[in-house]
Amino acid sequence: MFYFGETQTPKTMNISTKFTISIFAFSIAISITEFTSPAIGHGSGAPAGKTGSPGDASNCTSCHSGTPTSQAGLITTNIPVAGYTPGQTYTITASIVSNPTTKFGFEVSPQNTAGTQKGTLIVTNSTETQLVGSGKYITHKTAGTAGTGSRTWTFDWTAPIAGSGAVTFYGAFNKTNSSNTNAGDQIVLTSTIVQENTATSITENDNQINLSVFPNPSSEFINLSYVLSENTKIEAKLISLTGQEVMTLINEEQNAGKHDARIELAPSIAKGTYFVSIKVGEKLSTQKLIIK
Repeated sequence: MFYFGETQTPKTMNISTKFTISIFAFSIAISITEFTSPAIGHGSGAPAGKTGSPGDASNCTSCHSGTPTSQAGLITTNIPVAGYTPGQTYTITASIVSNPTTKFGFEVSPQNTAGTQKGTLIVTNSTETQLVGSGKYITHKTAGTAGTGSRTWTFDWTAPIAGSGAVTFYGAFNKTNSSNTNAGDQIVLTSTIVQENTATSITENDNQINLSVFPNPSSEFINLSYVLSENTKIEAKLISLTGQEVMTLINEEQNAGKHDARIELAPSIAKGTYFVSIKVGEKLSTQKLIIK
């Protein structure tokens, strides 16, 4: 028998042939596996950006087959009918019902119509829920997927700064059949709109507070000057443009009168535009601050 390049003994030929056949068979096995293995599951949490909101433009059907349906009322809150108070923290509940389903998943995000995050999501059950997408989304963990015909998740949300307007909680839910494939699951989309209660907000430099923030721009520290008309609790925070709390500045009971406070800024705070928010009772005063 002749070979191009060199002469091989039958023994060498057999070893070479067996090796070639083995590689060929291994390649076929990989190809078959690629076409027959089930889709990647997300039992430990959905990827960011799958709520079906206009800004996300994607939902869970990108991983699970089928067409999503829409259902109202799956996201509820304890926000008053009059609307949210800027800076106030509320409880949000996401629920889905499906008999005889025993495994569920979800993802929720508070956004405006442009897809910008509004307010701050807060995990209250770290065993069952988690934040993804730099805190823009909240989703399940593996321990938070089991249910008998229904599943409920709760978490908190701190409302954004005054002037943020309406906020929509967009959500996507998965009623899975636990088949370990991407077929047969049911995806449900929902949304709940909450309005801002502008009656509880006060304008900058309100007569009750007379808030001043200086120097502005600032780099290492800021001075806060304000007036309290009565003994009360005051909460001052540094808030990002997306409504997320960056730093707590003051959180204590104070007496009526004029107050001046020098506050060192955390070195980790990035340069940019922020808001200094002071909450007194149910009212809020804000001023823009540039950190350079």
